[in-house]
Amino acid sequence: MEKLLKEFHVLGTRIGPVGFHGPSAKFFELSPDIAATVLSLEKDEQSWYALPPMERERIALALQAALPDEPDSRTNLLGESSRLTGFYLFVSQECNLACSYCYGDGGGEYRKGKMIMDERTADNFIDKFITDQNPGYLINFFGGEPLLNLPLIQKIIDRVRAKTEPLGIRTVFNMTTNGTVWSSKIADFVSKNIDTLTVSLDGPKDINDAQRPACGNFSAYDKTVRTIGDLQKQGSRYTIRTIMTKNSFGRLKEIYSHNSELAGKGGVGLSTVDVDDNHALGFTDHEHQTLVDEIVEINSESLRSLADSANPQFNEYTSELCKLLFGRQYRPRPCNAGQTVLAVAADGELYPCHRFVGYQEFCVGNVNDDQPLNANYSELCRSFKETSVDKNPHCSGCWAKQLCGGSCYVISHLREGDVFKPPARYCHLKKTVYDRLLSEFAEIMADPARKTRFVDNVTSYFH
Repeated sequence: MEKLLKEFHVLGTRIGPVGFHGPSAKFFELSPDIAATVLSLEKDEQSWYALPPMERERIALALQAALPDEPDSRTNLLGESSRLTGFYLFVSQECNLACSYCYGDGGGEYRKGKMIMDERTADNFIDKFITDQNPGYLINFFGGEPLLNLPLIQKIIDRVRAKTEPLGIRTVFNMTTNGTVWSSKIADFVSKNIDTLTVSLDGPKDINDAQRPACGNFSAYDKTVRTIGDLQKQGSRYTIRTIMTKNSFGRLKEIYSHNSELAGKGGVGLSTVDVDDNHALGFTDHEHQTLVDEIVEINSESLRSLADSANPQFNEYTSELCKLLFGRQYRPRPCNAGQTVLAVAADGELYPCHRFVGYQEFCVGNVNDDQPLNANYSELCRSFKETSVDKNPHCSGCWAKQLCGGSCYVISHLREGDVFKPPARYCHLKKTVYDRLLSEFAEIMADPARKTRFVDNVTSYFH
């Protein structure tokens, strides 16, 4: 019963206490007294075996009655395929910005020095990994600043299309850019070739330019905003990626509002800065808690807008929560690193994903070798696949595990020395956000008019 208890979470809502069963994503009513006891057990304020036997039986019956009658029919959000179909191509490990928090060593070098991918490396990637064995591919052009190597990007796209289109294989081409390398020629290229562009912008000019300084006499903010204007005019699909740092403290709502006004349908993605706590841009415990509170409120407003507005504002949390709940899906791992995804560094080295690039202990081969994948690949792939949140000792007892999937492998490795151990701050953020959003969701589903509008908005967004 103690194991079963860990699958449940008590939500405090305006319609009374509601239970949430994580593995089935099922909501159910709870009486106030049972809710209070389950909540105290969840918080480790008392022990299950310290309860009177009759109380244990009463709670056990209430929770077991909430379990689904049929076996869980939810599907894996990440898919079941083990075929390599998603690739990050580091066409440039150089950059014209020197972002103070860059995990690529402040200039996209990734612990290797400046370099750009050459045509031989690109050709070897295409020859060895783009085959007729898959129904489709996703290629992300990454850096550094990928548009510093535009000629190679065009050659890669042309070669991949020539190889796949006659076979009916579709390839999606995405790109992440700082938005400062831009011209009418590039705008036309993006319009014709790039499915989704992710543009980095950290908020108003004073914040953005302070932590994303240019390698030259120009404002990164001014150039990026002009680029976004061009994307809007030509109808390109794009999203904005925003990194929250100490500079964001107390201004997150302002930043989110500012960037949301510039964002396309893809919205704004928010991430906390990935630096040591003692870094100049890192958060104190107090600052991090304030940031968590602001993130919760932003996402809560977003979810409510789906039920209360004809112009809803989706973001990462709300769109994914809709997939998980309405789409009957779950997340068994943080991502598909090493499973269906690889990153190709500028020199051809292969890594499980873009965040691993430059960490030699995670190098899994090189496209320029006769056998591009080495023995390390099989071991890492097996390890990631076998350590789902259900089997990860750091996550298996968490009620939110199948919503979250666990922490980014690289961040866990850097912060905890273990790719499977999530940092405490990460867990606190995720559980706090999900607690509020699930409570809001339960309230919406209890109101017929709000539920109808919510379903209509979600259906329209995903179709």
